[in-house]
Order: sequence, then structure tokens, then C-alpha cells
Amino acid sequence: MAKVVGICDLHDAPHLGKLTEKRPIGTVSFLGRYGLMDFALSNFSNSGIDRVSILVDRHLHSVISHVRDGSIWVNNTKTGTQRIFYNENVPGHKFNTDINNLLSNRLHFEGLDCDYVVVANSFFLMSMDFRKYVDMHIESGRKISLIYKRVKNAKEEFLNCDIVKTENHVVKDFAVNMGTAKEAQVSLEVFIFDYKTLVELINKTREISTLFNIRDLVNYCATNGLYEVNAFSFDGYVAPILTFDNFVKYSRELLSYDVRKQLFKEEWPIYTTTHNTPPALYGEKAIVENSFVSNGSRIKGTVINSILSRDVIVEEGAVVKNCILFSGTKVGKGSHLEYVVADKNVKIREIRDVAGDEDHFMYISFGANI
Repeated sequence: MAKVVGICDLHDAPHLGKLTEKRPIGTVSFLGRYGLMDFALSNFSNSGIDRVSILVDRHLHSVISHVRDGSIWVNNTKTGTQRIFYNENVPGHKFNTDINNLLSNRLHFEGLDCDYVVVANSFFLMSMDFRKYVDMHIESGRKISLIYKRVKNAKEEFLNCDIVKTENHVVKDFAVNMGTAKEAQVSLEVFIFDYKTLVELINKTREISTLFNIRDLVNYCATNGLYEVNAFSFDGYVAPILTFDNFVKYSRELLSYDVRKQLFKEEWPIYTTTHNTPPALYGEKAIVENSFVSNGSRIKGTVINSILSRDVIVEEGAVVKNCILFSGTKVGKGSHLEYVVADKNVKIREIRDVAGDEDHFMYISFGANI
């Protein structure tokens, strides 16, 4: 049986405005209880990949706080491991790449006992079984593979992502999606490498560019003829969290059960860090419709079409509609919130009506008193 190691890559990720100002995209709260990186980590776990390294580009404390000892995603804690790689000696932001991170942790990375490496990011949310793609990679005899998705909304979504042209399941060209065509084959930035080939290529990047990341490396190999790169298609549901608007859109879209069941599958659980909080408590006059309400919340008012993280309080007479409220948010008596994203520990006390609009959600920053 092949030995496979996973890499959850938090580098080269989009920024979601204020949401990622003090945290990496991987630890942004999603649907009230998950971090965005939980989907990639769960895909590794469910695929039987027990040895995973997390490449962190910034806000290390936030990642450590979220994943803790990693045991949530490790099936066998005797043989499985979850390591965090962080480059402490970056000469500048542009040099803070995933490849330089691996090179700075060369002792651990080059000492891995494995045959193949699967690299996945934290901003394409999907339930993907890596095992079949690893098998296809092995069968092909090639050294590098990527996974892509055919989409029909490339004019509106997946902007600035790589799109690939293929022939006989091999990448022939890369381009950046500028929204000029409706249909495209979008790289999901999931890569499979023969381990020895990846080590060789990472060392070789010093001769090419010290600013290269893994995404650049695969592009370079395919377009310069160093290696033929397999292109494997993924047909499942993908939520691209590339902007703040994407975050809001797909959070709301997943309130629909018909959509949600495409991402959350009975045989494919999405794991996350657990907290010792009691179940949500609902008052006698509480009204809750089509919403996610997480543990520890206390609801005495009205919550409609909204997503509430842990320990959110909605007082009697308060109305929360079409909102996303992070942990510790408190909505005072008589307040009315609509089209709002409230970060952690926000207190709505003095201003009774707080609203954005459907196309432009209002963001309230961490710890704000309104």
C-alpha cells in the first residue's frame, strides 16, 4: 500500500477583507462551528491520510488555537501526526511562500517516509476522496497531477484562479481566469506529487525563482516541459471562498438542505475542534427559522435565515435576520439586525437598527460595541 502524506497549504490564499485581517483564511469561522481549513483536513482524514503538515504563512497563534493537538483529524494517534510548519526567518512578505516554508523546515520535510504527497488549500470547500486520485496518479506513471473542475459560471466566479487546457488528461496550458468565458476548467489547486520528485523540484526552485510557490512550480513544469502533469476532473460540489462576498454568498446558500447535502455527506463527516459548551437554549418566546444555531447560544428573540456561532445571545424582542454572527456576539433587547456579519464578541446595545443590504453586507469588527 502506498504511503501518502498530506499538506494543508495556507499560503497563497485570498484575503476576505476584515475577516482575514487578524487571522488566516483557514481559521475563518464558517456555518457557525467550522473553520474553513476543516474541510481540507477532514478530506485527508476521511481518505486515510493520517500524516498531515499545515503550512502557515501568518497568524500562527490562530492556527494553533484552532487545531490544538490535531487529534480531531488523526484516525490513529499512534502512527498519525499533524505538524505545523512556519517560516520564522522571512526576509519580506513576497518571500513568505509555501516552498520557502518547506525549505525552512527541510529537516522534517525531507525526512518523511512516504511515496506520495497530496497538497490541498483551505479556500475551495468540497468533500473529496483523495484515494481515487492517488490511485489514478500512480496508474498514470507520471510524477505530478492536479485536480480541476469544469464550471459554467467562470464569468462571475473563480476569478483570478488558474484555468487549464487539457489534452488526453494532460495539462497543456495554464491561464488566469479573467471572466471572459462562461465555461472553464478551473484548477482546484489540489496537487499530487511523487514525494522524491517534489523534494527535487523544491530544491530546484532556488535556481529558477526564490518567489515561486507550489502553484507556480506546477505551472512551470507543465508549460516548460519538465514533467507532464495529469489533469483529473472533480464533479462534486465546490464552494470557492475567494472574497468576502463569496463568504456571505456560500454561507447563505448552504442554509438550503438540497445544497448542503452536496457538501455534507453522511459517509464523509467534516470534523472540527470541539468545545465543552452546553446545547443551545431557547426561551419561551423564541422564534427560529431556517438557521444554524451553535452550542452555547441563548435565543430569546427571533432568528431567521441566519448563522450563529457558539455563545451568541439574542435577547427578548431582538430580531436577527439574514445575518452571520461569530462567537460571543450579543444582541440586546429590541435590537434589529439584518444583512450583517458580526465578528467575535460584538455587543449590540445602544443602536437598535443595524443593517446592510442584500448585496452589501455590513461587517462589524471584532469586539465592537454598537
